[in-house]
Amino acid sequence: MVPDVDVYNLKRGFERANELLDLARASTGLSFLSHARSVVMPLPVIDRRRPVPADVLPPLRRRPIGSLKGKRIGVIASGGSGGCVSLIGVARAFEEAGIRPALCSACSGSAIWGSMWAAGMTAQEMVDFSLSWRAEDYLDIQWSRIPHFAVSALKGFTGLMKGEALERLFNERLWSMPVGDTVFPLSSIAYNMDLGRVEYFGSEATPELTIGQLVRIAVALPLCIESVPVDGHLYVDGGVIELFPAQPILEDDGFDHVFGLNFMLPRRFQAQDITGWTERRGGFMQASRQLQQGQHLEMAKRARRELGERFTLIEPIDPSMLRGVSFYDLFIDRRQWPALIRQGYTAATRALNELRRCGAAGRRAGVGGRASPSGRWEGRRAPSRRPRTQQRAGRPAR
Repeated sequence: MVPDVDVYNLKRGFERANELLDLARASTGLSFLSHARSVVMPLPVIDRRRPVPADVLPPLRRRPIGSLKGKRIGVIASGGSGGCVSLIGVARAFEEAGIRPALCSACSGSAIWGSMWAAGMTAQEMVDFSLSWRAEDYLDIQWSRIPHFAVSALKGFTGLMKGEALERLFNERLWSMPVGDTVFPLSSIAYNMDLGRVEYFGSEATPELTIGQLVRIAVALPLCIESVPVDGHLYVDGGVIELFPAQPILEDDGFDHVFGLNFMLPRRFQAQDITGWTERRGGFMQASRQLQQGQHLEMAKRARRELGERFTLIEPIDPSMLRGVSFYDLFIDRRQWPALIRQGYTAATRALNELRRCGAAGRRAGVGGRASPSGRWEGRRAPSRRPRTQQRAGRPAR
């Protein structure tokens, strides 16, 4: 008799096995153990507060992009835990270009720094705020309740950490600003755990929510950080369903250009070639990881195709930095954040410089239009210099 097999649960089982392997690899490294210890059991002298670096960002240089002046710009930011701190560098590059987004659609880690940006903080203010945090300012593990959860067969358990500290941190810094009062609109994807559906919170959908609440929902990872109640239902980060939340941008046809910030998906949204995995030791686990990210990649590629020439991809960090337990470690270990911020600035400046060069080339040639993602200028040709009386035969002069 052939036993019943739940293929979906089998897939999830291999994903969990991958995560356990990543955990085992990370646990053998002293650095991860040290970072985890500093959060769980901080020592008075060893873990004393470090000063905030003063030279993370380069001096501000105003370098507007003529082809984007007065245009409606959208930003889609993927999840990526602490790696999303590089969004601060992206914000500085946008400041130099004179660009203010008309909408930022974010999830997970990108909602943390995207909300600061939307609230009107400058890149330097974002640096000062983020690098001044202490572990207890944004991580609150509910150790005292774990025995109760175990005895009650996990009744009432939705996550190891509460998320209240992060909400409080943002509400204190931004004076409990409602999302409806942001300088430019913000949208964050959320997943309704009770009803099993994706919803969007933000400046238009839920203007009464504070930014602190929105950020808390965005980082609520199932079993890691507890779910957040809103209007009688429990919500978690919508990045578990769609890591590149493009829908709010795609539903609005009025964007002249859209920038995608990819922190966690494979570069250029291209999956790794794992041909021959069946012949390799542990190849099935490699294939499982490929399958795990397949849904997110396909959604991202569809969004890019739909946006076409209006889309520019910016990839501030190497996605391999966020594999396995490193996903959590990068959020705990803030010593890496200054370098990540600078990487964000470099990647965004490189992409914006392409638009600057293409715009200059188009002006020299007397051409209208816009730059394609490949950097090639595309648009209408320069108008004919021939006298009206010499226009093509059979077409009356206007």
